[in-house]
Amino acid sequence: MPISLSVISEFTSLLVAIFSYKKLRGTWYVYAIPFLFFVLYAEAGAIYHIVAFSGTYNPRGNTHIYLWVSIIETIFYSRFFWEAFKSKVLKKTTESMAIVIIASYLFLFFFSYVFVEPYFYLMALNGFCFTILSCIYFYRLFINAEEENALSLPDFWMAVGIFTFFSGIGLSFVLHKTLEHANIKLMGLYLYNIIPQVLSIILYGCFITAFILCRKRKTI
Repeated sequence: MPISLSVISEFTSLLVAIFSYKKLRGTWYVYAIPFLFFVLYAEAGAIYHIVAFSGTYNPRGNTHIYLWVSIIETIFYSRFFWEAFKSKVLKKTTESMAIVIIASYLFLFFFSYVFVEPYFYLMALNGFCFTILSCIYFYRLFINAEEENALSLPDFWMAVGIFTFFSGIGLSFVLHKTLEHANIKLMGLYLYNIIPQVLSIILYGCFITAFILCRKRKTI
């Protein structure tokens, strides 16, 4: 079974989170451990599904697995922004956005037979929403900047990872057909396959940075 860069970055991030458990306990970041475990398990399952059923006709592919990954991601990242925002309006906006997106994913899973293309468009919409929430977070962080350096804040690095990942993912899914037909390869992988993996490395690298900063802040 081929191992993707995404799986490696998720596994590394999970190990750091488990190693940092004592420092993460009592903070919101402790929930990253079950989240990362689920994502890693699902990602490995999705890869195995493609390998195991490569010779059979399956119009859904492994998209049904990634649908549930997207649902859990939406819950987790929405909760992050809900915790980060102080404004009741922004909290309510985040909740409403999450409910609409999760309901759309569930509708796709239960009522659509072939949902690869709709899933791409939903991921693009999801990416746009989380990009906007990240920009709002950055704006409010810098206009309310105090003496503390933003680079020392775990939340800042989480927002950086979310912004980079979802803005890139949203754009790549919008341009999926263009990238797929371009047949551009890097290191033996098609461009539309390698982009999500590179974005995953950045995202989970930001996770690791946030965990390390949590350890430092607890130590101090």
